[in-house]
Amino acid sequence: MKTIIRRFDSTIVEWVRHIPRSWDPFFLSVTHLGDPIVVVLISVVVGLWAFVQTNIRLVISAAVVPATLAVGAVLKLLFERARPVGDFSHLLKLDTFSFPSGHSSGSMVAYGLLAFLVWKLVPAPYGYVLAVILICVPLVVGISRVYLSVHHPSDVLAGWLLGLIALGIIIFVVRPL
Repeated sequence: MKTIIRRFDSTIVEWVRHIPRSWDPFFLSVTHLGDPIVVVLISVVVGLWAFVQTNIRLVISAAVVPATLAVGAVLKLLFERARPVGDFSHLLKLDTFSFPSGHSSGSMVAYGLLAFLVWKLVPAPYGYVLAVILICVPLVVGISRVYLSVHHPSDVLAGWLLGLIALGIIIFVVRPL
C-alpha cells in the first residue's frame, strides 16, 4: 500500500512541478483561503447568521466546520507523517504533521457549506455560478499545498475526503435548510 501511495504522490508532484514558477504569488495567496482562521471565520459568520435566522440546524452545520479541523488535528497526531521539504516551508511556519491536509479538509467543508447555501438560497443562475466558484476554492487550495511543497498529494486527497465526509454529514444528516 505504501508503494502505491508513494507512486501516486510522486506522479502528482511531477505533474505539479511543471507549473511555471511565475505562479508562486498566486499559490502563496490562494493557500491562505484554507487557513484555519479563515475557515473558522466562515463558520462563525454562517453560525451567527443562522442564529439570527433561528435555524438551529444551520448553527449545528456551522459547528461541524471547526469540528472537522479538530478531527484532522487528531489524525495528524495519530499518523505523524512528516511534511515534504520544499522552498516555501520556512515562509509558511509549519509546525504540525502532514497527514491529512487541514487546509484541504477545512476549505472543502467550509466552502462546500457556502456553496450549498448559495445554491439553495440565491436565485438561478447566479446561485449556480457562485456555487461552482465556491466548489473550485478547495480544489485550488489543495493544489496550492502540493505546489508549495508543504503537503504530499495523498495528504491533500485525504483532507478533501475528510471535508467531503463532514459536508455529507451536514447536507444529509443535519439538513440545515
